[in-house]
Amino acid sequence: MSPAAKRHREYKRGPRQTDDGVELPRVDGRTIAAKRYRILVQQFSDELGGSTLSAVDAGLVRQAAAIMLRSEQLQAQIIAPDPAVQVDGDEIVRLSSECRRILVSLKSKAAKNKPSRPTLHDLIASVVSEAETK
Repeated sequence: MSPAAKRHREYKRGPRQTDDGVELPRVDGRTIAAKRYRILVQQFSDELGGSTLSAVDAGLVRQAAAIMLRSEQLQAQIIAPDPAVQVDGDEIVRLSSECRRILVSLKSKAAKNKPSRPTLHDLIASVVSEAETK
């Protein structure tokens, strides 16, 4: 065996770890589920303010997307049943409730942080004041 082939064979990626030393699994993001997860995260983030989300809110968005994805997978198993897989209806209800709770919490937080729009009265007043100054 050539030295280059030997080096290639000996090379092995080390485990991915967080700053705290928690080992993370290597995940291939090309699966249908991974793509759906990214889409859900993007949609939830966009609806709640996009890049203005705090780290905590971004974590909650990712958690809600993961819960929603799992709920969708279970619903798909109900529609196209596999006799070997039993779907727990309670699990779907719990997942749906938890996802709803997280999203309502995030939405109310985003509504509080959203700048208020001027009222019709404010717009008319500004137009009148501009007309008077001219």
